[in-house]
Amino acid sequence: MNTFDPALLASLPQFSILSAQPLSGGLSNRCWALKLQDNANCRIIKAVWRPVSKSSQAFGISRQHEHRILQQLHYDQVAPSTIALLEQGLLVEWVEGSVVDEATDNALTDNDLLQIQAEIHSLPVPEWRLDANSRAAHYWQFIPSKFKSLQLEQIHQSFQQQKVVSWFTGTCCHHDLGRYNIVCQPDGIKRVIDWEYAAAGDPSFDLALTVCANELDVSFAISAYCQRQGYSDVQRWQQAVQYWLPWCDYLAMLWYYVGAGLWPEPGYLDEARTLQKKLATFSE
Repeated sequence: MNTFDPALLASLPQFSILSAQPLSGGLSNRCWALKLQDNANCRIIKAVWRPVSKSSQAFGISRQHEHRILQQLHYDQVAPSTIALLEQGLLVEWVEGSVVDEATDNALTDNDLLQIQAEIHSLPVPEWRLDANSRAAHYWQFIPSKFKSLQLEQIHQSFQQQKVVSWFTGTCCHHDLGRYNIVCQPDGIKRVIDWEYAAAGDPSFDLALTVCANELDVSFAISAYCQRQGYSDVQRWQQAVQYWLPWCDYLAMLWYYVGAGLWPEPGYLDEARTLQKKLATFSE
């Protein structure tokens, strides 16, 4: 769909749509940047439309869960405000600023990134919890059969047969804390966007995902994170993150295979096969 359907916001008569632009860079879904007029006071606001779609279903994304988490985090201001939850999607605040991995004058150090990670883990814990095994099983249902080779089946079964270890008490986890999801506002404040995968979860799993997404040095990331949290059991955190790293690759591989089935871009399949090759070696 190359144009935004204004009927999607028909249940919000207080807003008039002035413009709509598709957002690039979103891998899980295709969102829209909207400029709206609040008809009550003629104020212009910017918002992001996050749809309920075939792709959001395939990736296990619940706009209702996302809406609840954003409501819960409203007073912390680290996340965008939610404007309206509709049957067809979620309307959220547009965060002004530059994505830190695209703004050389707003570069985010690894230390700063891990500080944000620690702050997220101190936020109120969401009601819904992410289970790695269940999420992988969900992805598997949406991978086209043409991609399900014997090797891929074996990798999938080897993980599904494992009993997932619970290392630490659940916290608020973003589960996609890449620099691409951190916006530096004009006033210098950093805010985190794209909370569609956020849930309660094991913080060591979330840290492992952050290590992978940002290609961080594992030992440094764990040491810096534990220092910020005041944790002394660094060795246990090392064990936990090392345990989760193959799970991160496994989930990412399945995620890319789902994407390859949804969209023709070759990058999805290339990434999936690279991770499959890595996991095949790991599983031997």
